[in-house]
Amino acid sequence: MTGWVRMAMKRVCRMLAASQLLFAVAAWAAGDSASFTVDVKLGETPLELLQVTLICYEDGARSLSANIPPGDSRSFSIAVREGVELTCLLGALPIAGQRLSFLGDGGSLVELTDEGCLFSGVKPGHANFCQITIESQQTSLTVYKKWIGASEREADAEVRLHCAAGFAADAGARLINQDKPGGWELAITAADGIECDVFEVEREDFRADISDCQDLIIVPGASEECTMVNTKVVKMIQMLNRYGLVVMILVFLAAGMIAARKMMP
Repeated sequence: MTGWVRMAMKRVCRMLAASQLLFAVAAWAAGDSASFTVDVKLGETPLELLQVTLICYEDGARSLSANIPPGDSRSFSIAVREGVELTCLLGALPIAGQRLSFLGDGGSLVELTDEGCLFSGVKPGHANFCQITIESQQTSLTVYKKWIGASEREADAEVRLHCAAGFAADAGARLINQDKPGGWELAITAADGIECDVFEVEREDFRADISDCQDLIIVPGASEECTMVNTKVVKMIQMLNRYGLVVMILVFLAAGMIAARKMMP
């Protein structure tokens, strides 16, 4: 073997040794890793993607995120140095009109919060799991009826709903009464909610106070309520029974006869 070949081989060996040393130093600096798997479970929701975020604290805050379709899963890996324990939150931000629920398990301690699965005492080699279930929140408006001055059960009153754009509902009329509330299920997507008003079809036998059902701000997931107050309008002739009518007629006849006599010469 010629001298220049031996020199080239030694140089290659030194380069390999140096690269192995660098790899070992990098591996020592990074340490082993902990893994986090998230599974997004779909409920009855039109949501197409859920933004999931993993945030780890201590030893320098780090975060990873991914947009995951419902029914799919993703895995994250975070380097953990020996002797260091991390606290990591794996979850998702609240979504208007959707309810998120969480289940967690794994090698680290897990606490379920409103934001997600909170893992503490995360060490190298730990494998953790978080399941996120997405469900649509039911949004509803219920209208109650209160009568003032009614001596017996009154006929049902008809109410109608009018809302600003940005919702879907069966907004047909509802018949309500004091023992029979009515309402609507609303599909609202606007995070700040929408403004709605409830109106009552007027009748001659009552006066309606609808102020409690006006300018309602209904947000996704809310169960709103309001009350229509009706005051009974009673005409004098309705307050008299048949005997009272006879007395009334006789009084009018007597008054007429007296007036006629006074007019006679």
